[in-house]
Amino acid sequence: MKFKHVLTLCVLLFLAAFTQVQAQTKKETPEERKARYEKINNAKIAFITDNVKMSAEQAQRFWPIYTEHESRKRELRHKAKQFREENIGNMTDDQIQAGLESRLANRQRELDAEKEYMERYLRVITPRQLAQFYRAEREFTQLLLERLQTASK
Repeated sequence: MKFKHVLTLCVLLFLAAFTQVQAQTKKETPEERKARYEKINNAKIAFITDNVKMSAEQAQRFWPIYTEHESRKRELRHKAKQFREENIGNMTDDQIQAGLESRLANRQRELDAEKEYMERYLRVITPRQLAQFYRAEREFTQLLLERLQTASK
């Protein structure tokens, strides 16, 4: 069973890497970008679910929370990005100070969200599984980056 998951992951990663290389050689449409994102996300879910050894019931309850959490993180990163992209050369010191304070407030919101979602995750999976989840998430990201670098050479 585990071999099947690993094989599926390898195929999905290859497809993701292949589509990434294609995207670099031609302009990617929003539909193609969405399809590529979905392939990668499906591979990520399979990889993490297998590594964390979630039961079907746990996975069914966990992944909607995770999706909500990822959406919230994207929203907070987008807000933080707005200040980074402003040209501080055209801003007053007071505006810069307000932007810096806003940046710290946003980071606090990110931390608060992490605490909130950790509590929600722990209602579904064990602390050991949550620690394994964080590790598997990092491993998947590293594996994906390695595959993309290899595919682009």
